[in-house]
Amino acid sequence: MTSTPVTTPPKLRIPALTGLRWFAALAVFFHHSAAHDSLPEPVRRIMGAGSNGVTFFFLLSGFVIALNYFDGATRPTPRGTWNYLIGRLARVYPLYLLVLVVVWLAVDHHSNTSRFLIQVLALQSWHPSLVITYGINAPGWSIGVEFFLYACFPLLVLVLRPIANNARALLAVAAATIVATFVFAALFQHFRNGLPATNPFSAHRWLYRTPATRLGDFTLGVVTALLLRQAKLSWSASATRDRVLSPMLTWLPLVATLLLMAWPDRTRYYASYDALWMLPGALLFFGLGQYPQSMLGRFLSTRAVVLLGEVSFAFYLVHRPLMLAVGEASWMDDSLPAYLAKMTVLVAFITVVAAGCHFLWERPAQRLVNRYLRIRPPAAPGGTPTPTASSTSEVGDRPQDLRVEVAVDAAEEGKVLARVTEERA
Repeated sequence: MTSTPVTTPPKLRIPALTGLRWFAALAVFFHHSAAHDSLPEPVRRIMGAGSNGVTFFFLLSGFVIALNYFDGATRPTPRGTWNYLIGRLARVYPLYLLVLVVVWLAVDHHSNTSRFLIQVLALQSWHPSLVITYGINAPGWSIGVEFFLYACFPLLVLVLRPIANNARALLAVAAATIVATFVFAALFQHFRNGLPATNPFSAHRWLYRTPATRLGDFTLGVVTALLLRQAKLSWSASATRDRVLSPMLTWLPLVATLLLMAWPDRTRYYASYDALWMLPGALLFFGLGQYPQSMLGRFLSTRAVVLLGEVSFAFYLVHRPLMLAVGEASWMDDSLPAYLAKMTVLVAFITVVAAGCHFLWERPAQRLVNRYLRIRPPAAPGGTPTPTASSTSEVGDRPQDLRVEVAVDAAEEGKVLARVTEERA
């Protein structure tokens, strides 16, 4: 009797993705900043294009969630699905709710209760009104998108499961996703050109802030993660190939992103809302996963940058209220040295506040939600979990059981993620 060994995906640790999150959050910060008139025009354009940071966040969500959860979701169980949803809720909602309540009480003076309740339910990104979507704490709109994408993931896995190990089919899906996003942008360019962001039929609503159209980012992230797993399993060692591909898949996507951000005609095209950034982002994630020892990968993996990446979610949520509180928009009237000095101090101040939120609230709340809402495996008479198929599909309580360790899921979430030991589909 013979048996065929089952090839399992390698465990991946990609700390560079944690560091990358910090720069994506910083890009959003600069997008919300008033650019000084004395700054070089390319720098001003790069600052204005910082909204692409949310595209990177949605791509990264799909990428990381696929590495952590895809195998488990191919053979779903009620307990595994529930624990997945609780894990995602614990990851983002406690801090989101805290910042929302504080800003509503301290800044918004608890006005417009109906808008507040919509945002408590994280439904504002579906609303046609820009006042509802961006009201209270504007960056919070993306959390509603994230919740929608999290809910779509189990269904997306069932669609991708038959081709999860077929690199050519995955590449075709990735290409089709990118093309479809560009086509959608071109249609709005032709039929809805010039509509302001406040118009419910505008490209800003349907291409930028509506959850359904961000499914393309998330899908591309999932597919990129599956392609990375295939590459880890099938690519043979080749120093010559690695010398060529390492910079092409790390530095080149980063440089291409910066050049597109500085492109003078970028704002003329609705593809700049989302589609323009998808391919560079996917290539960068793949490159950092495949070549973690590249120069860029090592820089993003340094302890200081990784720590900044760990607090990046809190930075993203609190930066806008703090910017408004200090009157950052008025700094354009200062001299350039004074403007730069104030901006540096502001970034440092927001980072300190974000670190406090992360360590004093975000992590403890995440552990608390997981502890009380996660369904534990049934215990055997001796008090240990019963080794059934359903119980062994759960991840253990050690962070090293994760297939990928990045701050987007936080080290603490590694203690509660579901792990599948069943045969891959």
